[in-house]
Amino acid sequence: MRFLLRALLALREAEIDRDELVGLVAPPGLREAMEFGGPDAADDAGDEPDDDPRTGGTVIAERSLDALQMFGLVKQHGRRVALDHAAARRWKNPADVSPRSLSDVLLELVLEMADPEVPIGESAGVADFVHALVYLHTAGHPLRPFDRFESAVTTKGLARRSFASLQLEALGPDRDGWPVTNGVRWQSFRRWSSYLGLARPAGATGLIPDASTALARRLPALAPGDYDVREFVARCAAAVPILDGGALQFDYDPQVEGEHAVLSGGLSVSLLQLEADGLLTLDTPRSDTGGRTLRLRPDGTADRRVTTVVWERTPVRRSNW
Repeated sequence: MRFLLRALLALREAEIDRDELVGLVAPPGLREAMEFGGPDAADDAGDEPDDDPRTGGTVIAERSLDALQMFGLVKQHGRRVALDHAAARRWKNPADVSPRSLSDVLLELVLEMADPEVPIGESAGVADFVHALVYLHTAGHPLRPFDRFESAVTTKGLARRSFASLQLEALGPDRDGWPVTNGVRWQSFRRWSSYLGLARPAGATGLIPDASTALARRLPALAPGDYDVREFVARCAAAVPILDGGALQFDYDPQVEGEHAVLSGGLSVSLLQLEADGLLTLDTPRSDTGGRTLRLRPDGTADRRVTTVVWERTPVRRSNW
């Protein structure tokens, strides 16, 4: 997607034939240069032939161009393709389309386009992706990665975690009503969620809920200082609305114990990672009432009660808590 945008910016908004544009980023000779392999290869049953990189990238380029049209960054008339004026205003030169800038723009567009009224399985846009994110972030056991799509198996005595099993338990056996219906879409979900900073890869194939990267990018305007944890959680929900209390956190009821709520596993991990990065400090309880509980294990053995968040907004080298 980034290379397509760069090519269109180099043309300075001139139209180009779709096939010619695809050929610029996926030349025919690339087929022989690419080998099919890596951690995603044959990870699950149901992989589609079109996902094979040995196509020389043509299918990837075609789908990327379709996605750019969906996001409104590219327009097409007949077979002629051009950069949309809104995209031209975001980037002036090809070099401006950096991985970080494109990720920020796509994250903004995903959150703007998601419609909470669209049922699962009936979306041609981004709603299914957002539904899947909510299930990932609210599944519990946030530090146990989902590392495959189909039914879990045991490897060296360790049970692997299946995203299909999560959806089966939450939504029933009809896969048409699942946001992620097969292994190919699972691979795509893993890549997109990681790229947008809404989840974090774990090992070669795993994924855990961690939106700390997205939060760090979308909270910089927040003034440094002390915040009641309830207010800070609300700020997080406004910045990344798939999180607790956010407008896009479909069908999730927060767990309430006594006079305070337990945060979802995804938000708990995200806040702890931001603390490890030095962007905030999660303060110890200053009162017996209110506050929020960060929960990493369903049995509560790793709970951490927080009443105040000290927002530092100081970027540091990323670490893992």
